[in-house]
Amino acid sequence: MIKVLLFVFSIFLLVSCGAGHIPVWKQNAAADTANFIESSFIGNESYASKYFDKMLEDFRMTVDPDEVVKAYLTKCIAEFALLEYSECREAADMLPLLKNEENIAYYNFISGKARKSEDLPKKYRDIFEFSQNCNVEKANSALSSEKDLTTLLIKASFLAKTGCYDAETAGIAVKAASKEGWKKAVLKYLALQLSYFEKHGDRQNAGLIKKRMELVVSE
Repeated sequence: MIKVLLFVFSIFLLVSCGAGHIPVWKQNAAADTANFIESSFIGNESYASKYFDKMLEDFRMTVDPDEVVKAYLTKCIAEFALLEYSECREAADMLPLLKNEENIAYYNFISGKARKSEDLPKKYRDIFEFSQNCNVEKANSALSSEKDLTTLLIKASFLAKTGCYDAETAGIAVKAASKEGWKKAVLKYLALQLSYFEKHGDRQNAGLIKKRMELVVSE
């Protein structure tokens, strides 16, 4: 939870420097956003839905489009990290009202609208560059060195979406998600790894992945 909360503060809430006053709505938004992401990665859909509604209400307290859109962007980013891609329609509908370039950069990133690295948030530009020439070795190296596990899953998902990945890419994501107990995320990336092995005719490793998935998934 602490790792997710740090991700939330560093990317979405942008708490001002210093020991100044932090509004109650921002404190609540931080907690509800972290709980939403955690519940989504675990696979607890009922809790994720509850925390999304609370998170949205937190941001709506500001009546500021650049704050409200963060709820929708967070939802789309959580789905993106779970290999579930969309155009993030609810955020897209708010684009004409937005002034914060960072929000627009996140929308471009998760919706697939980015055409150059400058269109993306800074922390994802390395992965974008590696994917352009599909340097899987460098991409996996960058992924392995990523300390923020939520960001790691987002980067891994981006590589999967662009087709610039291998079994190791998925394995790095599996290890990170497993460490945090993010069951749904683990299964998503195990499925990606399984698909890779099957596509490349590696029946032995595909069989091992299936057995691992069967440990937690009923027939």
